[in-house]
Amino acid sequence: MLFQKIQLTRQNTLNVVYKTADGDVVDFKGGNIVHKDLRQAIHALIPHLALLTEQREAVDRNLKQLQAQKITDEDAGSVFKRLDVDCVAFSDDEREASVSGCRILMSGSVIKLAAPSIVLADDENYMYHDELAADIEAVKYEAKAYIEEKKWGIKQAEIAFEDPFKGNVEAGEVPEASIEEEKPKKRGRRAKAA
Repeated sequence: MLFQKIQLTRQNTLNVVYKTADGDVVDFKGGNIVHKDLRQAIHALIPHLALLTEQREAVDRNLKQLQAQKITDEDAGSVFKRLDVDCVAFSDDEREASVSGCRILMSGSVIKLAAPSIVLADDENYMYHDELAADIEAVKYEAKAYIEEKKWGIKQAEIAFEDPFKGNVEAGEVPEASIEEEKPKKRGRRAKAA
C-alpha cells in the first residue's frame, strides 16, 4: 500500500488515497471516527508544521522545545493551541511528503498552511527530517490499521435520563409519598354460551 494522501476530516473521520500492489488507486472515505492513536500521531506533526512554515512560535526554538509544549500547553503561545495538522500528502513513491494544516489567528480567523515537500530519506533543507520521517511512519501505520484492521474510535452515545429532581423540593425536605390502595376487582358471572 503506497499512500498518496492521508487526511483527517472535520467529522473526525479519515480520507485516504493509496495505490495497491496491482497499481490500482483507491480513494477510501472512512465513515467511522478515528482512533485516538491516529489523532495523536497526526498531532505529533504540529511542531514540524510550525518549523517548516516558519511560524512565530518556532522562531529560535528547536523541535524538542516545541514538542515539550504539548505537555505544558496552558501557554496561549503554544503551537498546539494555535496550529493543527489535517493532511499529509506523498509523492508517488512515498519518498517525499508534505504536511498541511491550519493556523488560528488572534482574531479567531483560520488560515490554511502547507509546508513544502520534504525528502524523507535525507533532506538538507530540514534538519529534523529523520524525526519527521518517524512521525509520518506512525501516521501511515495508524491509517493502515484504520483501513485494514478497522481500528476505529468509539463514539460516546448520549443517554437521556429523566431529571429525578424535577419539582420544587428544597434541600433537606422529603416529599411525601402518596399511597394508593388498590380496590379489589369486582367479579361477575360469565354469560353462558348457547
